[in-house]
Amino acid sequence: MLDVHSFGVLHDLSVFVSIATALAVVSYWLLRHARPEVSWNHEGSVLSRPYGAPDLLVLAGLGLVFILSMQPQGAGSSDGGGAVSDSSLIIGMVFHLTVCAGILLYLFQVRSLNPAELFGLQHLHWRSLAVTLGIFTVIILISVNVVSAITVTWLQNFWPDLNPQETVKAFQESDSTGLKILVIFLAVVIAPLAEETLFRGFVYGVLKRYTDAPFAALSSSLMFAIIHMHVGSLLPLWMLAVLFCLAYEITGCLLVPMLLHSVFNSVSILAMIFGDKT
Repeated sequence: MLDVHSFGVLHDLSVFVSIATALAVVSYWLLRHARPEVSWNHEGSVLSRPYGAPDLLVLAGLGLVFILSMQPQGAGSSDGGGAVSDSSLIIGMVFHLTVCAGILLYLFQVRSLNPAELFGLQHLHWRSLAVTLGIFTVIILISVNVVSAITVTWLQNFWPDLNPQETVKAFQESDSTGLKILVIFLAVVIAPLAEETLFRGFVYGVLKRYTDAPFAALSSSLMFAIIHMHVGSLLPLWMLAVLFCLAYEITGCLLVPMLLHSVFNSVSILAMIFGDKT
């Protein structure tokens, strides 16, 4: 659970992003009403035209549910109240897969959209895919680690708690092989699949439809960072997600950010494993 300081920052930031996004949607609508020839939301390789008002309402509903579900750690709670266990990881996997399945079923059954076509999965060009993955992997590893180092240096002067995320901490400190396997599977397979479907596939696509690609990338990436519920990781995760959006927009294929997400998490896990041995 969140400590009171993290809760305050993340809750206020969530409200700010929600209000800013709502105002942006209205502002872009007024701009397009005044200039019908403007079509920034249809530029690039990611499809946004198929999305509609129902999808915007679903996105707003998801955001509202998230904000209302945020809770600070109770003053009388024990230190182990938020401990990561095998059961909590399994519940996390089920939750991720449920969200992913829910988005796909909503798009296919309710909106009559083909997710494979919508997310650019029908026409894969494996050679260009490999080149893009290689280039973006290098860019991501360098830029995110630089931003992370700068963030830690900046926060350590005033932030009360710079401990890693609970899952990372559990992986580093646990002697359980089973727990470590679950963390690896969640980080390398489940999270990239579910989070990219939600944030790049759905959130970014819907916001691009009603604003434009740059704003959609910045806003959806901040949402992605906030939902990880860790103040120290906000800026690095925001940078990571922006780069995922850029790779998605360049290729038009959601598989690209999925694979980049998986590679990034894999490298992070390897760094923890070999870091513990030094």
